[in-house]
Amino acid sequence: MKKQLLAVAVCVAASAFGQGQELAVAGMGALAEQGRISGEGAPAYELVSFVAAPAEGQGISLKWNTAAEPGGTTFTVQRSTDRMNWRTAFTVDGEGPGSGYRHYAAMDLAPLEGIAYYRLLAAANGAPLETSDDFAVEYRTRPAMLVQGSHDPDRFTVQAEGSIRDVQLMNNRGQFMPMELEYDGNSVLVRTQGLEPGTYFVQAVVNGAPAMRAVQVTPTGVFGG
Repeated sequence: MKKQLLAVAVCVAASAFGQGQELAVAGMGALAEQGRISGEGAPAYELVSFVAAPAEGQGISLKWNTAAEPGGTTFTVQRSTDRMNWRTAFTVDGEGPGSGYRHYAAMDLAPLEGIAYYRLLAAANGAPLETSDDFAVEYRTRPAMLVQGSHDPDRFTVQAEGSIRDVQLMNNRGQFMPMELEYDGNSVLVRTQGLEPGTYFVQAVVNGAPAMRAVQVTPTGVFGG
């Protein structure tokens, strides 16, 4: 009888110990979600800042700073167009456990055109630490061709990001306008005469691909972009 009671007591103690372990693990998971998980003597995780900014013609520049990191920390940068569906851009390893200011910088070389959202996910040995706030950024690729206006309504300059040929000027009815062209490397001086005020379109082939830009002709000059 004593042996049976002893066995029951051991089972109850083991069950209670198991529940305690589950509670401890659950508690650690909750702390991990808040970015406060740490082992004995290990630093907690603290994100100071996360910033995304467009770098014209290059991509999206991403920078973040931390004040403390546990061992095995990794940083995953994600992007989205709607703040609901996220895709990973890249992952960066942390510098190792420790406290003190740390700076990270990376570049997204394949950004989404237009407005996109970025966020930073931190994890330690696969366990989530913290997800940053979303950061909105707008990226526009540099146009292949620009029109430089002038105060003379009969002339303007077309500048290309590469070789340029077959420059033409068209009005908003699809008619091609007479003009004289002076090519100088990647720049073309366009001379016209007697254009009526209104919107026109410059067409050209830049680096083997078609390009188009609008220009506004007024009595006092030409305005492009």
